[in-house]
Amino acid sequence: MYKNENMMDIQRDKLQDLINWKSKTNRKPLILNGARQVGKSWLVTKLGEIAFSGNIVTINLEKRREVHQVFRKNLVPERIVLELGLILDANIESGKTLLFFDEIQECPDVLMSLRYFYEEMPDLHLIAAGSLLDFSFSDYPYPVGRVETLDISPISFFEFLKAKNLNNSAYSLLADRKFDIPDSLIDKLEGEYLEYIVVGGMPASVKYYLETKDFEGVKKIQDDLLYTYEQDFKKYKPQIDEDCLKDVLKNSIQFIGTQIIYTKLSDRFTGPTIKKAQELLKTARLIHSVENVSVSRLPLTVSGKRFKTFYLDIGLMVRKNGLEAKNIYLKTDLYATFQGELAEQFVSQQLVSHHGSELYYWAREEGSASAEVDFVIAKAGEIIPIEVKTGKNTKIKSLVNLLQSYPNIKRAVVYSSKTQKSEGKIEYIPIYLAGLRV
Repeated sequence: MYKNENMMDIQRDKLQDLINWKSKTNRKPLILNGARQVGKSWLVTKLGEIAFSGNIVTINLEKRREVHQVFRKNLVPERIVLELGLILDANIESGKTLLFFDEIQECPDVLMSLRYFYEEMPDLHLIAAGSLLDFSFSDYPYPVGRVETLDISPISFFEFLKAKNLNNSAYSLLADRKFDIPDSLIDKLEGEYLEYIVVGGMPASVKYYLETKDFEGVKKIQDDLLYTYEQDFKKYKPQIDEDCLKDVLKNSIQFIGTQIIYTKLSDRFTGPTIKKAQELLKTARLIHSVENVSVSRLPLTVSGKRFKTFYLDIGLMVRKNGLEAKNIYLKTDLYATFQGELAEQFVSQQLVSHHGSELYYWAREEGSASAEVDFVIAKAGEIIPIEVKTGKNTKIKSLVNLLQSYPNIKRAVVYSSKTQKSEGKIEYIPIYLAGLRV
């Protein structure tokens, strides 16, 4: 199943989305959303190499602040392109050049110009990327209907496997729900799963680990990333308290997979202040907020004030919690303590990577008859409840009750360490296939 060749470039599934965008007849300027350091710039550069023969003009709006003035005169695309070409000594040609505005949050006028590029220069391939765009541009009109967006997440578990040279035929078999995974491959996948838990999906961590197999070096990279994220908090004072952001981030990680209310995320600030901080962390894509929904019909509707949170990346979560690689590999008592949270974080991350950020859960609290199902997604017109079971905790009473109460739900998924099988409406899938098989 696995090749022994040297590692090539990490293959990102989103690259195919970019290639598809390039070929669209009614193409719009594309905005890439995602947390810092998840690989947005790398993806665009790779697209330029393979689909534009290297003819890409990249403008980092954080580094090249002299370029901002080009957009302040007016928003006429032909003039903008002409002046950018003169400043950068570059030939920007519609249909042949990929124009990339990076760190777009540093110059809101660039965002406003995108609608005019769509209307007046539709043949120019234009991509913009940045972080905290919703926050940075809250006071500016968004070019609704004139741009496309694409969310970029950390490297998924299956991208991690492909980077380790899992061949395409093996990948196709893993994605095929009709293919029964042999026990020998499940053992192999479990080892890779434990590696991924420690390394996570941040591109810098993955690249370094695959080149060196050095967990200590990975920890240093993760520490640097966590430090960078917290340094960003200083940019949002006085609108949002920096200490409140730190509280919410820290406690969100400690409450992974647990139903909470805002006041659980800090004991030093009021509910509205905490909510504002959490919304910023969601905008920064550092956390995912998963809300409780009614499952009676589509579209799913939010129900209740409680929610669950998951972190951007499982490797960063492990590092933030101080878990050591040896405790995970040896499955010590410390690992057992966090096993459920790690499994839910892993599944949430893979679901978001493969199916987008529309992730929910279901809970009912009626006296002593409380019930909760870990995740709910809507896919191809179906409501699909999902449970995550690890270790000795294999009971699925809540899921069974949900299926009995809502006959409109035709199937459900349980991710566990068990061999793949089906029982009525419930399909058991090895946790290592989360996201790839739903």
